[in-house]
Amino acid sequence: MDTALTTLLPTPTRDQIQRLQEAMTPLQVPLPDPVHHFAPGIYLRELTVPAGMLIVGKRHKTDHFIIVTKGKAEVISEFGRDIVQAGFLALSRAGIKRVALALEDTTFITIHANESDTQDIDLIETKCCLLYTSPSPRD
Repeated sequence: MDTALTTLLPTPTRDQIQRLQEAMTPLQVPLPDPVHHFAPGIYLRELTVPAGMLIVGKRHKTDHFIIVTKGKAEVISEFGRDIVQAGFLALSRAGIKRVALALEDTTFITIHANESDTQDIDLIETKCCLLYTSPSPRD
C-alpha cells in the first residue's frame, strides 16, 4: 500500500469505525484465533493477522501495552494513521477504537493487568473491554 496516498485520506471518526465494524459483521469471515498467555497478575493476548485482512479492534476500559512482534500493518483510529511493524511497542490508551490492515502477516500482542489471575477469557474481556454498541441509525 502506498503510504503517501494513505496520509492524504481523511482520518475517520469513532462513529465511522464502528459503522465499518457493523458493516463487516454479516460477512462472517473467520477471524484468526488468539493465543492466550498468563502470568501472575498479567494476561497477554496474541493475534496473528494474515496479510490483506482488515480487522476492527475492541475498545478497552484501561490503558494497556501493545507490541507488534512480526510483520507490518496500517493502524487507523480517530486520532490518525500509523504504519507499525515488528519491534513496535506503545501504550494503548483506554477507549480508543482502531482498524488494522495487515500489510504483511502481522502478530499483535496486547498486555493487560489480571489481578484476579483468572484464565476465564469471557471474564477477562468483561473486565477489559467496553461492550460494542451499534451506532445510532441515521436519517
